[in-house]
Amino acid sequence: MAKKIFFSLFVAAFSAAAAEAGVFAQIPLSFGITQSLVSDFGGGVSGRITDAHGANAESLGTGVFQHNSYSGWGSGIFLDARFLQFSFGYFSATGFGGRTGGAAWGVPTDYGNAVSPTGLEFALLGKFPVEVSPRITLFPLLGVAYRLVLAGSPALPPHSGADAENRISQSPAGLSSLWFRLGGGMDLSLTGPMFLRGSFSYGVRLRNGWENSVIDAGDMLNSEVAQAGANRFTVNYDSVRLGHGVDVTIGLGFRLR
Repeated sequence: MAKKIFFSLFVAAFSAAAAEAGVFAQIPLSFGITQSLVSDFGGGVSGRITDAHGANAESLGTGVFQHNSYSGWGSGIFLDARFLQFSFGYFSATGFGGRTGGAAWGVPTDYGNAVSPTGLEFALLGKFPVEVSPRITLFPLLGVAYRLVLAGSPALPPHSGADAENRISQSPAGLSSLWFRLGGGMDLSLTGPMFLRGSFSYGVRLRNGWENSVIDAGDMLNSEVAQAGANRFTVNYDSVRLGHGVDVTIGLGFRLR
């Protein structure tokens, strides 16, 4: 307990001394509210079904299970410390998930259903502002974001392996993912401390939990078929496709100093 109190006092004393010395006073700070267009395209698992003799039984364009793609709108806030921007917001989107390719497991081609993910997004982006006129500042953006899906289950095309089907994530969190973003933006000064901020970024994401679970389900399905002695087909996944999307944001900001 004593160590915690000492550490807290040390941090408070250092912060006060640094502020007195003008260290933090030299960093321009601002905050604002935003409206954003969010999206997630691509992704999913690419593969094929092979019959007992090793020949291709069907070619599955975007894979045995197609991606869960969506787009929508979000609202949030941002905090800016000149070279860093932290943002936090809520989003709601609609889209389509399923599979495409030849019929398999008694499911017709292009089977799928609507998906409507909603959740939160946290982002930390580095920026390098360049003032091109008294009212206009441009800046590149580079950083990471985490999109946490809280509601809206992924698509689940049925197949004949009940145990394998149960392995496919139906939790909204299965669509949550870590993103890497690159883009740019512009600030337009208005009156007093107010300014408009617009930005655009393109992002790619890591494989999400739903895609991992689809791979696990395919492996389990092959095991089920082999144990049943019905080696009619196997499911082979070639790759997980790149998930990517764009983020377009406009906001109203206020300079604190």
